[in-house]
Amino acid sequence: MPLTFKIFAQNPTDDSLSVVADTISSPWSFAADAYYYMLPAEKNTTTLFGSADHKSLHLEARYNYEDLKTASMFVGYNLEAGRKLKLAATPMIGFVVGNTDGIAPGLEITLTWKKFDFYSESEYVIDFAGEENNYFYTWSELAISPFRNFRTGTSANRTRLYQSELELQKGIFAEYSFWKLTAGCHYFNPFSTDYFVIATLGIEF
Repeated sequence: MPLTFKIFAQNPTDDSLSVVADTISSPWSFAADAYYYMLPAEKNTTTLFGSADHKSLHLEARYNYEDLKTASMFVGYNLEAGRKLKLAATPMIGFVVGNTDGIAPGLEITLTWKKFDFYSESEYVIDFAGEENNYFYTWSELAISPFRNFRTGTSANRTRLYQSELELQKGIFAEYSFWKLTAGCHYFNPFSTDYFVIATLGIEF
């Protein structure tokens, strides 16, 4: 869900998909995000995210994402390719505990070109309670950054946190970055009875 652009070491002579360079100088980087769901017909809820990256290693934790009162922990491997058209991909495996218990393979992808970017994160939860409870979650954004620190575009979300007649929630968003913070607002299913809003706040350090 949270889009955090990460700068990876690149080999300028090789555009093929490759493991992010493991250099001694690579520092740890951290990010945390809060997503506040404002739901017209249901109780508002907050989803929390935290991540840490070091060299090729990616660690991530989520709360209230797969289900209410449910936590998930992931470990992944950072990959990157490209120069003008840049691709970053992180395959992951995670465990889910709480109201939902299971195992969750996942994938995060960021594709950037000039002022445009596409971000997608997906996971398939294999529920220990039975295969009828398995569920595919996805969050994606197609965006443009028309000027510095501002990003806007369209988003799509498939989740169990919000129930509606729509299989995929679609909307628009805008976000602004300042210092190490990024604040944003997503408006899903605009101009329909199934609308809802997500206010977001993230920090990188």
